[in-house]
Formats: sequence, structure tokens, C-alpha cells
Amino acid sequence: MIRIPGMRLVPCAWAVVACVIAACAPTLQSPGSAGPHLASLSPDSVRLIAGNVIEVELRGARFDTSRTDPGNTVRIGLLVLRSVPSRAGGTRIRVAIPDAVPSGGEAPPAPWMGGRYSVSVTTRAGTSETLQLAITGQGSHP
Repeated sequence: MIRIPGMRLVPCAWAVVACVIAACAPTLQSPGSAGPHLASLSPDSVRLIAGNVIEVELRGARFDTSRTDPGNTVRIGLLVLRSVPSRAGGTRIRVAIPDAVPSGGEAPPAPWMGGRYSVSVTTRAGTSETLQLAITGQGSHP
């Protein structure tokens, strides 16, 4: 038995669970928390063609609404888009997906490989849930 401050004596297994929850609570997100909530992507599957740019709308809640200094950072796989404005009262973000992603350094941009990519939104209040965006390129299949 272990005594946890603010609690009565509890079995060791419950004490471990309580400690893990307390340690992780600041980083956990739920739809009722103050951080951004990412509910859906529209479309959730795109086909990229060289030279074209495709737009995807992120739908959710609690995105940063500042117009002068947008605090939304959108991550799609390794692509990071900073200072992305929201609309509709912080419930929508529209991003353009380029046909290639920066490779870093002096290497030229690389075309997207077909597959599923994690999408999330980070604001000053935290990071949203992660959804998946399926990307296919010309002649490829996810």
C-alpha cells in the first residue's frame, strides 16, 4: 500500500496508474481540453500531379484565430507549415499541399511518396489529435 497526497492508502498498482496519469496529464488532449481539436480532413485522400497544388481543409475547433500573428502550425508528414490562419471562428484551416516537399539543406524538393501521412495542428495551447491523409502521386497507389 502507498499513500498518495490527497488520497487514502491505495494498492501499489493503482498508485502507479495515478502517477502516470498525473505525469502525462499536461500532454494529453481530449475534445474537451483547451488545445486544438482536429476532427476531419476534406478531402482525406489526394492525388498529386507534378506542377499542381492541392488544397485540403482541416476541420475542428479551437484553432488560433489571430489574423495578425496566426499561431497555427500544421504538420503533414515531414512538411511543417507555420503561421497558418484559421477561419470560421477557429474551426477551419485551409492548406495547400505542394507536389514536392523540401528535402532540407541544398537538396532539391522531393516528390511525395505514395502513402498515408500524419496531420496535426499545434497552437500555443497544445497539439491536436493526429489524422491520416492518404497521398498518391501520378502513377502510384497508397
